[in-house]
Amino acid sequence: MSSREPEPNDEDTGPLHVNSARASAADAEDRRYDAPLSVNPRPVHRNRRPVLLLAAAIAAVIALGVLAWLFWPSGGGSGSSAKNPGPTTETESRQAAEGHLMGMLPRGYAPDACEVVVPAKGALAQVSCTNNTDPGGPLTATYTLAKDSDSLKDLFDDVVSTSSVVDCPGNIQSPGPWRRNATPQQSAGTLVCGFQQSKPTVAWSTDANLMLSEVQSGPQGPNMVQLYTWWASHS
Repeated sequence: MSSREPEPNDEDTGPLHVNSARASAADAEDRRYDAPLSVNPRPVHRNRRPVLLLAAAIAAVIALGVLAWLFWPSGGGSGSSAKNPGPTTETESRQAAEGHLMGMLPRGYAPDACEVVVPAKGALAQVSCTNNTDPGGPLTATYTLAKDSDSLKDLFDDVVSTSSVVDCPGNIQSPGPWRRNATPQQSAGTLVCGFQQSKPTVAWSTDANLMLSEVQSGPQGPNMVQLYTWWASHS
């Protein structure tokens, strides 16, 4: 076994100096903190129970409010009458129309000569009267208050269609316009003369009042001339 001397260029493989070891450790530590940190957060599990309890409480309050509104007794009688004003208002309107019509009847009727009847289609009120006591007055008559001008025309046309139309006494056009002596240039309505079941009949509309008047005598009189004369002084 032989030994040789180390060559001058051989590296030293002996133990490191303490200072060199510490320097290497320090460098490694510096590199560790220079690298960026990575964080993996854990998911947070929130407790939703309080929110659910609050929503349930709100729903319960709303439900109680609805039930209270449905079953709470209604107010006094004034509230009930306000909800159903129809019948009272309709009755009052009909009575007012009947009273208005009664106030427009021609003179010559006794207080109990006229009575309210069920109005025809298109009418607000209608009355039926018996004998008029003025000279040449009709034995029967019907007076009608129309809803409007169109209804008045329809009601008048019904009378014409159910009558045997003739010219009025004095060769007056029938049906045709009639005028008041005070306003001869202005038509007051329409007049027709005729016969219904052999009964002389005179009917006329009064446009300003929306009123239709139909009067009749009998086979024994008054005749058409007398009835027309009565109309001329009572229209």
